[in-house]
Amino acid sequence: MKTINKLTAVILSFILAFSICVPAFAADDKPFENSEFYTVGDYTIHYRVFEAENKIGQIFMIHGFALSSYCFQPLAERLSAEGYTCVVVDLPDFGYSTRETEETELLPREDILYSLMTSLSNDPWYVAGHSMGGFIAIALAQKYPDAVKNLLLYGTSGNDGTASAMQKITGNSVLVNFMGKMMELMGKMNILVRLLLLAATEDLKFTMDYDISYITDPYYISGTGKGVIINFSMIPATNYETFSSLAPVLYVNAANDAVISKNAINKLSGYLPEGSSNITLTSGGHLFIECRAEKTAQVTLEFLSAH
Repeated sequence: MKTINKLTAVILSFILAFSICVPAFAADDKPFENSEFYTVGDYTIHYRVFEAENKIGQIFMIHGFALSSYCFQPLAERLSAEGYTCVVVDLPDFGYSTRETEETELLPREDILYSLMTSLSNDPWYVAGHSMGGFIAIALAQKYPDAVKNLLLYGTSGNDGTASAMQKITGNSVLVNFMGKMMELMGKMNILVRLLLLAATEDLKFTMDYDISYITDPYYISGTGKGVIINFSMIPATNYETFSSLAPVLYVNAANDAVISKNAINKLSGYLPEGSSNITLTSGGHLFIECRAEKTAQVTLEFLSAH
């Protein structure tokens, strides 16, 4: 089992480093019952709304790399049941949002997300981010602090230049096109996807019961690889000093996460704003927001009740 986990962790890390692509979707269709679409500039952004019956707060959720809004569904369902309306977005080039091409007028991710957030509410949001989504959540809070109440960071760290390394790749169109096609091919391989899911959850039963069509279906929409690589290269580096001056942060990681390094976790932990909560779950891998959703919801609600 340890050998399998090491192998799958290496594969997963490779994919995270080189941008898996997740294609576009026609805006007149609805992938999920609670799907909505928002247009800004050249983009049509897919998002899902989990309405709270008796709303006491609102959370804007940003998924991680290679995934989409579905990965936050288990947590969003639990938090919305406790009074927090959750809006889960598909980033550009991921899930069912716009795919970027040479003709697209590229906009920073933070501007797109800010536009969506303010179109939905004038009140500040709790902003949640998982993995790569944590990089973007931090960048969003640094650029638009008045729109962000508190950050809820899961299985992530600061971005110390991964995007900068990716920018060198985006200048090579042959390499970008090759990588895009490879990633789309890998995203359609059910056995590989399930193996990667096992590495990310460290939970065999959860992995075998998982409906991986939620992961694989978007890969059947063509022309996504190049946009995803460009998207990943545009994530700003984290300004740790600015981060440390934000409102208190919820920072949750899993002890067995094979994707985010301990050094990266320790570095961000050293810059957490005063009053933050720094929690390490004793079980679950990188995708603990899904396979350990109940525990994740519990620690999240404890933080929300205090802030």
